[in-house]
Amino acid sequence: MDVSVFKETLEISFTKLSYSVNGAGKERKTILHDVSGRFRSGRLAAILGPSGAGKTTLLNVLSGFKQRDVRGVIEVNGEPRVPTTFRRQSCYITQDMALLGNLTASETLLVAARLKLGPEHDNHRKRQMVAEILELLGLQKTADTRVSRMSGGERKRLSIGLELLTNPPFMFFDEPTSGLDSASSVLMVTHLKSLAVSGRAVVCTLHQPSSRIFAMLDDVLVLAQGQVLYCGPTDQLVPAFERAGFACPQYYNRADFVLEVASYERGDSLLQLIESSRSHHKEKTPRLYDDLLDCPGENDFMLPPSGSNSEDTAVTLEPFCKPSKYAVSCFKQFHILLRRSLLCTFRDLHLAQLRLATHLIVGLLLGTIYYGIGNDASKINSNAACIFFFIMFVFFSNSMPTVHSFPLEASVFLHEHLNNWYSLSSYFFGKLLSDVPLQILCPTSFLLLSYFLTAQPADVCRVLMLWMVCMLLTILAQTMGLVAGAACDMQSGVFILAASSIPMFLFSGFFIRLSDIPVYLKWLSYISYFRFAFQSSIVALYGFNRPPLVCSVPFCAFKQPRKFLKELDMADEAGFWCCVAGLVTWIILLQMALYVALRWRLHKAR
Repeated sequence: MDVSVFKETLEISFTKLSYSVNGAGKERKTILHDVSGRFRSGRLAAILGPSGAGKTTLLNVLSGFKQRDVRGVIEVNGEPRVPTTFRRQSCYITQDMALLGNLTASETLLVAARLKLGPEHDNHRKRQMVAEILELLGLQKTADTRVSRMSGGERKRLSIGLELLTNPPFMFFDEPTSGLDSASSVLMVTHLKSLAVSGRAVVCTLHQPSSRIFAMLDDVLVLAQGQVLYCGPTDQLVPAFERAGFACPQYYNRADFVLEVASYERGDSLLQLIESSRSHHKEKTPRLYDDLLDCPGENDFMLPPSGSNSEDTAVTLEPFCKPSKYAVSCFKQFHILLRRSLLCTFRDLHLAQLRLATHLIVGLLLGTIYYGIGNDASKINSNAACIFFFIMFVFFSNSMPTVHSFPLEASVFLHEHLNNWYSLSSYFFGKLLSDVPLQILCPTSFLLLSYFLTAQPADVCRVLMLWMVCMLLTILAQTMGLVAGAACDMQSGVFILAASSIPMFLFSGFFIRLSDIPVYLKWLSYISYFRFAFQSSIVALYGFNRPPLVCSVPFCAFKQPRKFLKELDMADEAGFWCCVAGLVTWIILLQMALYVALRWRLHKAR
């Protein structure tokens, strides 16, 4: 794979960048304050600073991941940066970049190649590029290893390989050595150095680099409390600090020295360093500073919005850059994401295999406990409890696993979408359809096993009606789990899901007769999805003119099934279809909520 295609010098410069967020009360907390500097291609640049200095925030702003509440000027090769175009010419690899653990390294790269490379690259060429990247990053031995079983260094190199497929001229890395030992850290920075030497502009944040790693850096930007102390070549760092009165001891790690200065351990005033850095940048870019003098107030200038219609003046050196935002069509994206989701689903021990086994085991247990009671009028209340347990198990066994598993996948979605791999709609529909096989297989196996063991009526129509209710409840439960997982973290999602289900339980018609519910609370019974599922199940089994039940004792009050439905305040045929319509309405509303939750996550990430 040719990785040295960038022969023209590239440069990204930024002037007086400021970024603030809402702090305590009505005050705003400033993260970046008048940050200026520049990074060039062919050189490995690092952003250094103590924790909380604003390193990651600066990288987010430069890469285009953060666009709201940002003030300042960013230029690419002397022209204003157009965010939509720059996102196609750059890549951003975050510190804890999430990868799908159930795919192998080669499968992960191949999916990325199919999503990121256009139709001019056939499947053979894409596989060839994947093999070349595996060789380039030293991942040949782990090509068929699942990502979940790879080491931290291997996963980080794999995340780099995902972005090398499109050969971006600008590459940003947030803490690429985080969590690695010293040898793996040196190997990682060596790979970054080779990427820079090939002609890219490579910028990374480093927390506390060793002397060996620091020696590989070409340029350094030092941050302290959101302000730049130095931005320039590594070999000029110590002299610049000495001129400001900060002398580096002999044989001392220069990285440790600048971090101590930035942490105010070697003096209380950094004003001279800050002013020196600003003066140096002003000398390099006098045109920008002259323009900014006309602004009515300090920082009273904004970056162009991401949706700007201004003329696209950014560099166009990206070999595979497309006029469209995405390299492949939406249908192709949907097809690739659907195949990936299906593969991950059936390899997931927790989500698929254990889930199916649990449905079979619980179905057998339930059938054993309630064995043969379905046609006995003397045990009709126990059978109603059995049906209600059906509903409870189907709901929680399909909603809870999704709440646990989806937050990680949501992190993968955020990274891939923000790097312009695919659209939200393609992911949304691919995710929904990928769950269909399990939504059919698990409740069907559970229902068939428990239905006939409990001696429910051997009527095909009744079996199909109850199966339809179980399918709808499964889709509803899994979608609700997806919504909770997309909108919240795992702990909050589990709590919200359980807490929101309690009112639905109370007004299901099982714990209290519907006619006994207070008037001012009756509306809750009209929106309870457990009521819809329970009532439609009971009507499917005891309605539609079912013949009298068998009575195993001298007297049975509910030998006539219609009498039992009247006791529960449940209508007959019309009530069944109304409840089915209620479940369908809930599903539609929840799927709309899922789409909104994903879009909200994207908005929040920006």
